[in-house]
Amino acid sequence: MNWRRLGDVGLWAGLGLLVLAESGARNDPYWFRAGCLAVLAFVITCRRKWPLTVLSVVVWTDILILAFTLNTSSGVPVALVPAVSVLSYNAGRRETQPRHFVMVSMASLLGLLVLALTIRRGSQATEAVLTWLLLLLMALLIVVLPWLIGRYRAQQAQLATAGWERAERIEREQQMEIDQERLRERTRIAEDMHDSVGHELSLIALRAAALELDPSLPEKHRLAAGELRESAATATERLGEAVGVLRDQEAPTAPHDESVRALVDRAAASGLSVQLTEHVDDVLAPMVDRAVHRVVQESLTNASKHAPGAPVTVNVTTRENDVLVEVLDTGARQTVTAPSGGRGLDGLRERVRLAGGSLAAGPRPDGGFQVTVTMPRAGGRPGPPTAAVERATVRRSAQRGLITAIAAPVLLGAVVGAVALGYYLVAGYSAILRPAQYESISVGQSEDEVAKVLPRMQMIDAPTEKYEPPADWTCRYYRPAAPFSSNYVYRLCFADGALVAKAVVQSGSVPPTPEGNR
Repeated sequence: MNWRRLGDVGLWAGLGLLVLAESGARNDPYWFRAGCLAVLAFVITCRRKWPLTVLSVVVWTDILILAFTLNTSSGVPVALVPAVSVLSYNAGRRETQPRHFVMVSMASLLGLLVLALTIRRGSQATEAVLTWLLLLLMALLIVVLPWLIGRYRAQQAQLATAGWERAERIEREQQMEIDQERLRERTRIAEDMHDSVGHELSLIALRAAALELDPSLPEKHRLAAGELRESAATATERLGEAVGVLRDQEAPTAPHDESVRALVDRAAASGLSVQLTEHVDDVLAPMVDRAVHRVVQESLTNASKHAPGAPVTVNVTTRENDVLVEVLDTGARQTVTAPSGGRGLDGLRERVRLAGGSLAAGPRPDGGFQVTVTMPRAGGRPGPPTAAVERATVRRSAQRGLITAIAAPVLLGAVVGAVALGYYLVAGYSAILRPAQYESISVGQSEDEVAKVLPRMQMIDAPTEKYEPPADWTCRYYRPAAPFSSNYVYRLCFADGALVAKAVVQSGSVPPTPEGNR
């Protein structure tokens, strides 16, 4: 069983029943009833494929009916109004371009106004405009509000679909993060080997070089020290190769817990001429403290390899928002060729970047080499939004959409209501025939003479009464005072260019108390 088609038949039967019930009460011709049922069958069948087209069809069908039945004794048919609301909701659920709906709505409303003015000419034009404004206000509830609700529901469905897709993407990203964490761990090991073991090997080579040059030692001991220095250099090269294998990808590293002061003292005890100037007024963030340690350690290692015997100065200074690290030497006293993998400064640069800082390294103008690092004291860079933040953003977006769906028609309705009220008041004050002016008019006067006394407009909301003038009479209604201030109006009837009748007509629930009928 095709449940979709069964639902279409049920919807057509429900909406068609409303049309048949109203048409039966109004005694509409059978062709009119059949036409409405045929329109409903078409729009319900095609509403999924052409949502805006079927909405236009049923709206224009209702517009034609309204244009020919407004202000007539047959009343206003409203049986198609539920169909308009249903199809407006359907268009909101299925149409992805809001501007298309806006264009259809504007064209329909303007078409209704033009058609009403074309059919209701002359004195009934002002009443047609006021009726159009009221219908515009009703359209906000009948058409715009269902469309906004459908639009909101469509966005909810899209968010739900996007949520499942996001969950799958997050799962893939988590797996990728696990793989990347493995690579980062390999890189941490490589960095620790390069920074820690490499540093120790450099100190061993430095001490062996000092022993090799010590004249107080026997020749065989100095030769053994030279061999030890060469072995340390070879071990450093082998270590660089191992680090190169492990460090296929870059990742942050974490050194062992050792203060900068202890690091410098240990290097000085190994024979390196190094001086530390430290002005740190507070405890640094862990990431920054580790980065400072690694910068000093790598710089001392490079100085011992490339500038042996040169004095090295280390400055660590904290400022208001950042920490400054400077490591500089005066340059090698003689040409030294030391093995270098070129990975030390690259690793430092990555470490400093992860701590939110910057690194500059290069030769000094007066000779030597200098490494300068600046990092924020708090450390770290802002990471990507978390899943909770993303959910909160999506939730706020959905809430704003719901508020817009409610506030937009309310605000637009308030504007249209204000315009309609203003138009009603202007028309009301332009249709005032003062009691003295009414008394000055006599039956039998020519229409031209009477027109000199009459206001420039007649009432657009004439009272409903059972009075039926002769076919050749034309009756007009005027109010004696401002709108909402009286319970009676004046009726003047003309025929053959003359005033043939005048009367005071009740306009409220209280019978008129002023002048009697004339």
